[in-house]
Amino acid sequence: MLTSGLLFAGSMVGIILVARFALYEPAQKLARAANLSRSATGQMLGYLTSAPELVATVFVAATGLFSVVSYNILGSNIVNVLLAAAAAVWFKQVHKLGGSEYRFEQSIIVASIIIPIVLLVTGQDSALWSGIALFAGYIAYLLVMRKRHQAGAPVEMEDAEQPWTDGKPRVIVQIAILVVGLIALYLLGDVLGNSIYDLGVAFAVPTIILGGLTAIATSLPELTTFFASYAAHKRAGTDGNAEVMHNMMASNVVNLLLVQAIGVGIFQAFA
Repeated sequence: MLTSGLLFAGSMVGIILVARFALYEPAQKLARAANLSRSATGQMLGYLTSAPELVATVFVAATGLFSVVSYNILGSNIVNVLLAAAAAVWFKQVHKLGGSEYRFEQSIIVASIIIPIVLLVTGQDSALWSGIALFAGYIAYLLVMRKRHQAGAPVEMEDAEQPWTDGKPRVIVQIAILVVGLIALYLLGDVLGNSIYDLGVAFAVPTIILGGLTAIATSLPELTTFFASYAAHKRAGTDGNAEVMHNMMASNVVNLLLVQAIGVGIFQAFA
């Protein structure tokens, strides 16, 4: 059990470090190079910071311990909200992050917590129909976000640093770092999945505990991005709430509608 516990902890630490330095850092540089809007930057960060949940889900679902996947998704979405709130409190932005300007985003985030609770309570979290419904919801989310983007004028992201003038070489480097980071996450996810299987089956550790611990660990990249976004915008004298809000919303939506849907597919096919 000690070996499995160490592998579990080690793989989680590795995933956190990779997400911080091989996902977040290059993503921010690419966003500045492309002069993305704050909301678009937040969406991109949300997708990238959901990579640990995706990796954990793929490998854990294949072991048959789908309850761990469900608790991980639910726990991650709840932890994301708590971490964003903590960052908003720290930077004194709660009144803006919780304001009426973000009612649409807030409703999506609330739904991303209620839906997995309902699926868990009804025992339908691993059902094939739920996976199909979740993926259909993800497609609908993309269409809605596309329409909202087309209807509104994007706000250009301002930051303390200027976009690169020698863009192409450095952009290629940052993309290469992202690719290496994703490969590292895949390898670490394999170790994580095996360690969770050993802890859950061989040593009978309750799935809710495994799912909760995994949720906290895989949400730490969001903690990094929330605080880093607010700090960067504070230095630049700009408003970072749109970036943080869209980071949180995209992360929660991807966790539930895409990652869990993929997990259901893997569970049905292999477990």
